[in-house]
Amino acid sequence: MKAMQGLVVSGSNNLFLVACDDGARRLCGIKGKRIRGLEDTWNSLAAGDRVEIEPDLLDATRGLVKALLPRRNLFGRFNEKGNSAQAIAANIDLVACVSSPELPPFRPRFIDRVAVLAEAAAVPLLIIMNKCDLGISEEVEDRLAGYQELGYDVHLASAGTGEGIKELKEFLEGGVSAFIGQSGVGKSSLINAIEPGLLRRTGEVSEKFKRGKHTTTMAELLLLSDGRTWLADTPGVRRLALRGIEPSTLIAYFPELSGLESGCSFGLSCTHSHESGCAVMRALGDGLIHPDRWESYRRIRGELEASQEYAKAAGRRVRIRRPANRKAGAGPEDMEDE
Repeated sequence: MKAMQGLVVSGSNNLFLVACDDGARRLCGIKGKRIRGLEDTWNSLAAGDRVEIEPDLLDATRGLVKALLPRRNLFGRFNEKGNSAQAIAANIDLVACVSSPELPPFRPRFIDRVAVLAEAAAVPLLIIMNKCDLGISEEVEDRLAGYQELGYDVHLASAGTGEGIKELKEFLEGGVSAFIGQSGVGKSSLINAIEPGLLRRTGEVSEKFKRGKHTTTMAELLLLSDGRTWLADTPGVRRLALRGIEPSTLIAYFPELSGLESGCSFGLSCTHSHESGCAVMRALGDGLIHPDRWESYRRIRGELEASQEYAKAAGRRVRIRRPANRKAGAGPEDMEDE
């Protein structure tokens, strides 16, 4: 049987469920341990990747991934446990960051990190406020309005009451959207509200291929009944670590800060944290930048500067600084973005 192309739907332990162009879904291994060029990454493939596969001649439900086709974009994070880049979803049209006003509490700094990752992937960001039936405080409304002023779309919804679900489904129609959110915000409930039973049916497919439950390493693409809308359901996370960004260029990933560095007395060497003659500090003092957004910038930049990656590039040794909110005995993936 000739090689064919397909779409990676999900995967675990170097086994990937691929929706092939002939209409069949095959469980595929990888030729070799890693895809060429991705040897230093946490996972070989991401949901949404287009691949070339070689079908198994003896088993129509299986195949072998031969090559990864060029990616249009890639949304991912840094896996601190694996100390390497982790792809979350590829070839997507939208990043949908799900949050909640309460249970768990609203965490704008997590959204800020998702926004930076979306900017890095050059993918639009949608902020979904789930559980809006619980009520939204003035403080949260103010932050959401601030995100809208920065050009990010914001949508209020409730998986419990159905509020805003129809409009959300229409907004996502025809595209590939990666849903990401901290544990407990109701991301899976939202997906089920968009199309009832979708995750249950997906679970049945998983059992058929004996893949088990969701893993923490890969998203799963879900196709809606319209046959043209895909949702990438990602495992809940508590912290998003960032790497691969030169600290001095981080400012470009914050829309309200980008461009201000040209007015800084120290130019690109300005850290925008304390220097006299800093245009960012002036704008902060004038109330043109939300203090929490600046704090997110400061924390992320500090994290980038403290990373081994940056220390190596800078040709010097840097002691790795640990966030102040690290709990005793907790692993890095257990830390929350406040």
